Amino acid sequence: MNISIGTAQFINNYGVNRVLKNFNFHEKSKLIKSAQVNKVLHIDTAFSYGNAHKELGKIGIKKFKVTTKLPILSIKTKNLEKKITNLIFQAIKDLKIKKIDTLLIHSYKNFVELNKRKYLESLKKIKSKGLVRNIGISLYRSNEVNKILEFWRPDVIQVPYNVFDRDIEAKKILPLLKRKKIKIQIRSVFLQGLLTRTKRPKKFSKWKRYFDIWFKWCQKNQIEPKIAALLFVKNNKIIDKIILGFESSDQLKDILKIRKIKKRYSFPKIKCKDRKLLDPSNWSKLI
Repeated sequence: MNISIGTAQFINNYGVNRVLKNFNFHEKSKLIKSAQVNKVLHIDTAFSYGNAHKELGKIGIKKFKVTTKLPILSIKTKNLEKKITNLIFQAIKDLKIKKIDTLLIHSYKNFVELNKRKYLESLKKIKSKGLVRNIGISLYRSNEVNKILEFWRPDVIQVPYNVFDRDIEAKKILPLLKRKKIKIQIRSVFLQGLLTRTKRPKKFSKWKRYFDIWFKWCQKNQIEPKIAALLFVKNNKIIDKIILGFESSDQLKDILKIRKIKKRYSFPKIKCKDRKLLDPSNWSKLI
């Protein structure tokens, strides 16, 4: 199981089901050092994750491979290559590393609003200069993947995948990406914690039946929901990397116990198609 340490949790207001409301620098440092000891040597971060770049640089991550995601760029940006190059140099400086392993476009919408051909041309030039090893894009839906593949074969595509959100599974996107030799990174395994704990904000009550099926299945099979959610994704052998967010080194150690689990489970077929639940960017609109 190839895990990448997600750093969205470095932002204190990230997620709806957090255990620790204040994930301080000391705990972040313990997490990264524990990851290194346990040979989990990949980190996923972004320009939009507050001070994550600088904090990671202060902790020391020279032995890690880093994926970072570009910020939203203004449609008025005249020289995309220069703008992105400057951003990369800043990230390398803040992270205190020599090279970005994977650089991702963070917003499909922003990519389309800009001149996507010039954007892509700029990324390819930057890669050819050796500033980054891989280039790719972070997406939400299978239709976005198909549109991207019409004109580009990225090195990496990052998409959400969990026991509720199986869009890329249903549309056979994963085998397609594998045939094209595109690396697949998976995020949102726990749906920002909603799949790990029975208590959740009232605004998610509309989808109670989905949660009831999930947690009753976990109870029946005597398995912790967070372990079950991860096993569901781990069972898909096409996936190259699983991005997981943690709030402590203890949480990482608990998750790593999954390496010892040999039992195969037949997971419940919960296929929710409501993007109001599956896409966290919609949650602020829920009442």
